[in-house]
Amino acid sequence: MNAPEGYEVGAAFAQDKTGILYRAVQTRLDRPVTLKILKANYVANDAARRLFLEERDLVTGIEQPNVLLTIDLGEFDDRPWFVTESIAEPKLSEALRGNDPVEERRAVRIALGIARGLDYLGSRGLIYKNVRPENILLPRPAASKLITFRYVRRIEEALSFQGAKVQSGLYCAPELTRSDLGHVTTKANVYALGALLYRMLAGVPPVQGTSAEARAAHAAGEVAPLKDVRPYLRDRAYAVVGRLLAHDPRHRADTAAAVALLAAYENDPLVANPLQKGRRKRRKRR
Repeated sequence: MNAPEGYEVGAAFAQDKTGILYRAVQTRLDRPVTLKILKANYVANDAARRLFLEERDLVTGIEQPNVLLTIDLGEFDDRPWFVTESIAEPKLSEALRGNDPVEERRAVRIALGIARGLDYLGSRGLIYKNVRPENILLPRPAASKLITFRYVRRIEEALSFQGAKVQSGLYCAPELTRSDLGHVTTKANVYALGALLYRMLAGVPPVQGTSAEARAAHAAGEVAPLKDVRPYLRDRAYAVVGRLLAHDPRHRADTAAAVALLAAYENDPLVANPLQKGRRKRRKRR
């Protein structure tokens, strides 16, 4: 396609209801970026244009290290567009291939970054509609960043029953499976975060099956305790995952509490300096 000024546009690699995503280069800085532009056949479609612009408006102005940054926007050939940081980075889903657990320190740091991003969005009245490994970038091995695009919504607009179905079944909070979503809050994001941390530490998700089967298992509270799946972790791991995955939202941490819990977990001497654990064991043997 022809490119907005200042960009070299490569191949399209994804699309959604209203827009197409392209790999691109911002020529002034010679840096890879992602460009999203309204589909050409929707130029005269007022409803599609409105949806695209609503999405663009939501993600513009987000400035937090754990959320994808929008760096430019405009209109080209009567088609609105916006540019974000590149999403060609490795994703958490790639680190979770197979059933091998993620090293504990790395898992906690990844989860903490996600929690900080979710807490930031919540402070702006926004909710993230599909917390799952495929939507989390790992720009560095222990860093994490939420992909935005169509998954960021205003809390009051996002919590329709149809909207709730967007959340992947493996990470779906129990309250999102009900038809009455009047009391759903950003704690649904915290539950998904807990399910992600569980998967990183255990090597397997907290429930199994198809998306529908997984939703039913979450709704019924059929999550196997992490201790049963990986019994050699320390008590702090079980306590933190338990708070994040509490079935009843009233007993679940909110996003700010999740940040605090994970920050304390990261600063645990045996997580921050895992060699200490080995030294202590050797001392005991003496």
